[in-house]
Amino acid sequence: MDIESIRVDNKVKPYLINSYDGRHYLTSYNHNEKELFREFLTKLINQIQQTSPTHSVSSPSNKIFVYAHNLSTFDGVLMLKHLFQFGRVEPLIYNGKLISIKLIVNKTTIIFKDSMLLLPSSLSELCKSFNLEQNKGLFPFNLMDIYYTGSFPRFEYWTDIGFFEHEDMAKAFKGIWSFKDEAIKYCKLDCLVLYQILTKFNDLIFNKWNINIHSPLTLPSLAFKIYKALYMPKNTVYQLLGPIESDIRESYTGGAVDVYIPHNRTSPLNKRPLYQLVYSYDVNSLYPYVMANFDMPIGKPIVFEGDIRQVEPEAFGFFYCKISSPEYLEHPILQRRIKTSNGMRTVAGLGTWEGWIYSEEMDNALKYGYTFEIYKGYEYEKGDIFSSYINKMYSLRMKYPKGDAMNLIAKLLMNSLYGKFGMKLQRKEVSIFNCSTEEGMNDFKEMLNIFGKTIEDYVKIGDKFLIIRESFADIKYNEELDMFHGQNINVAIASAITAGGRVEMSIFKNKPNFNLYYCDTDSGITDKPLADSLIGTGLGKLKLEHTINRAVFLAPKVYGFIDTDGREIIKIKGIKSDVVTQLSIQDIELLLIKDSERVFTQEKWFKNILAGEISLADMAYTLKVTANKRQPLYINQDGLEIYNSTKPFKFDDISSIK
Repeated sequence: MDIESIRVDNKVKPYLINSYDGRHYLTSYNHNEKELFREFLTKLINQIQQTSPTHSVSSPSNKIFVYAHNLSTFDGVLMLKHLFQFGRVEPLIYNGKLISIKLIVNKTTIIFKDSMLLLPSSLSELCKSFNLEQNKGLFPFNLMDIYYTGSFPRFEYWTDIGFFEHEDMAKAFKGIWSFKDEAIKYCKLDCLVLYQILTKFNDLIFNKWNINIHSPLTLPSLAFKIYKALYMPKNTVYQLLGPIESDIRESYTGGAVDVYIPHNRTSPLNKRPLYQLVYSYDVNSLYPYVMANFDMPIGKPIVFEGDIRQVEPEAFGFFYCKISSPEYLEHPILQRRIKTSNGMRTVAGLGTWEGWIYSEEMDNALKYGYTFEIYKGYEYEKGDIFSSYINKMYSLRMKYPKGDAMNLIAKLLMNSLYGKFGMKLQRKEVSIFNCSTEEGMNDFKEMLNIFGKTIEDYVKIGDKFLIIRESFADIKYNEELDMFHGQNINVAIASAITAGGRVEMSIFKNKPNFNLYYCDTDSGITDKPLADSLIGTGLGKLKLEHTINRAVFLAPKVYGFIDTDGREIIKIKGIKSDVVTQLSIQDIELLLIKDSERVFTQEKWFKNILAGEISLADMAYTLKVTANKRQPLYINQDGLEIYNSTKPFKFDDISSIK
């Protein structure tokens, strides 16, 4: 299914809904939102019930899956409040996203799912990957008159085509252009190609692994389902709960991203520019490489007190330690989450602190001069639990060329599995109360009294109150199997994988034979080519992505460069691509001057899941040097203070980070 909308008074207003089941289209077109959804959902339920077999009292309910590409943040948000008049509604919310909605009408269960959570790419790109005969259509989204008929819409109404392409389309179009007719045609095509993509996707997954795509809600869940069914060794992944889970989660800090040298200019900013050539390297599938080649913590953890390494020198697991860094280290390799005046930050700094660390990362840090005093921890057995899965996926990537659907599927499954292990058990639970009755109103008040501290929001829709609050995922327990089943979420494994990634990336850091400019989770930029032994096409090998003439690194995830092929690439996290295209490398370079900034205004969407509203507003974003991970150092050039280098923060001084 797909929903089309326009903007009215800075709010998203749906006017068209379409669905396709492989045989029939359902279409509703109405400027009245309430009537639009009532008409469409009535048609949908009737169609499902008429085409489904009659069920006896003892037979199971009929289950139908309806996909929308971006249900989580668009279609589902607009639709949720309109479902309650038809039956029992069970929305699933996780990390602020509406993952799925279950609607139960008599003996029919309709599950609305987000296909983008299974195939995280645009419909246009997926059409190419799945080799569809027809691609996603084009439409003038800046035209807001749903009753418009007339000449072909002007160029300014279109968002995805260039001027000359628009001219060709306008010349080719014959007759009167009708907004309604063209919108329905566009929406039908979206439903058709999504249906074809999901059908092919399911066929490929089922034929290869005998798994159906419809029960998993997300790509990590699908990857885990395949892994658990075919590749996971028995009794290796233990369910973690309570204090053990929260302790080990302290060691789960993700990838390391830092700016070390903010530019490669060798001449003053106001002089003729001269630049040092730099080299950008990416690691080929860093986390899958770690999963396939590093030992993982498996089985039941054993709790210990004291320094276990004094008794077992090779003890393996997660240790709570007093950690001290060497004072001389230019690029600290251990990071920790720390509270600053501007919130939580993940910082690789210098000093002494106490915290949880994975033993393999600790052993790597010993080589760089770190010292550790172990107080307590959790000891694990070592095991290889991922190599068969990763090697299978990688062999499929090598077998099928880029652009082939199976190459894409193997890549997605290979890269998404680890994230499932790091999930939090908490999720958002939506409770619904019918307040037209005294009993329902009393239940609503009791919920407010009992769970008031965990309630995030509530809203009244018609005669119903909806409450959203923190809850915990269901945990299954079986005494015989102990905790080797259920959710199979295990943050120890996720932490081990990301820590292994940081160990691998430490090859970029503190090397005397080159200078390090910038480092991301799986990439680094140096001023010297790296050794040939590190370069290759295999898992974990490095690839030279760019040789760069001119580069500026303002902050983590905020940089721009021009490579030796003349390509200008600018990346700014949080700024939309149409705003980024207005910037040049010169614009970013000028922001190296102390206290310089550039303010952008861009449109931001605000979503209220319970109220079923999406509104839009212009928000100001300020682009400037930020120093929340390393301390910026400036030099004076002809009266200008220029951002020229960085040094690590000392943890004792870090509370002042802005």
